[in-house]
This record gives sequence, structure tokens and C-alpha cells, in this order.
Amino acid sequence: MAASRGVRSPAMVANADALIEDFHRALVLAGLSPLSSGVEHDILPAPHRPVALPTGKCAVYVFSLAASYGRRCPAGEDRVLKVGRIGPNSQPRFQYQHYKRRAARSTLAKSLVQTKIVWPYLGVKRLKDVGRWIKANTDRDHFFLDAVDCAALCDLERYLRARLGPVFEGG
Repeated sequence: MAASRGVRSPAMVANADALIEDFHRALVLAGLSPLSSGVEHDILPAPHRPVALPTGKCAVYVFSLAASYGRRCPAGEDRVLKVGRIGPNSQPRFQYQHYKRRAARSTLAKSLVQTKIVWPYLGVKRLKDVGRWIKANTDRDHFFLDAVDCAALCDLERYLRARLGPVFEGG
């Protein structure tokens, strides 16, 4: 059901495989349709470079503070900043928009810039280049679904938001 790739660091989503298994159980308990295929998990540790959305996939992404950064601020190394979803035909949203504050209505960059009240909690003193800050100081987890299971994408996003409690809720 779950497949994880990459090397895990302590700051990334803890127990991603268990979260995926719990999501599958929640679908059944809620009387919702099971997935046709599994959920694949992938991670980009900080400093990271954005990657392309794989063909035929949709995803829920999670930005969290990297261990090296989070240890130095009150929020902590496992603090999730944003959970969001992306459909199979939204490559720019997946790859680029969250690093630019004016790229879309709801991006991590825009949330960071507009919410100075949480900067002390996140250890932010200034954000001259918010995109560079995100790439340098956050880990990014991806939970991929095959496009055939795209109808369950909203449920997966809601489930992960509920379990991970992001600082920025999103749109």
C-alpha cells in the first residue's frame, strides 16, 4: 500500500508509512471508496530543489521545518508549515508557485511574508528572498496518488492536515 523512497531525516513527516496505513483505514471506516492503487511517499530534505510532478500523478505536499533549522527556533524541527494538494495537470503549482509570494492566491511564500506575527515562533528575522529561505530551511514531503484516484485527493489532504496541524492552513 505504501512506498517510501529517499533518505529520511528526523524533521520530515514522522511515520509516513503509518499515516498512509491510517488513511486507508479511515477511508474504509468512513465508508468511502478504497484507492485503486497505493499512496507513494517521497521526501526532499533541506536544502531542496523543487521537482516536477510525475506524469499521471496527483499529490499532497507537506512543508515542514528542517531539523537543522528547527532546532534553533521555538517551533521545533518537526513543525509542519503547510499541507496542500495538487491535481495531475498543475505542474507550475507543484514545482514553482509555493516559492513565490505573488505566484498564486495561496502559497507558502505568501503566507510567510504576510504573517509576521508568527516569525518569532518560526525563528524568522527577515525574509529578503522568501523562496530561498523555504528551499534552505524546509523539508518537503510528497504523498502521490495515481490520477485514477484523484477523487480521494481532497480526503488525503484533509486527513494529513488534521493529523499534522500545519501553521498555515491554506485556501
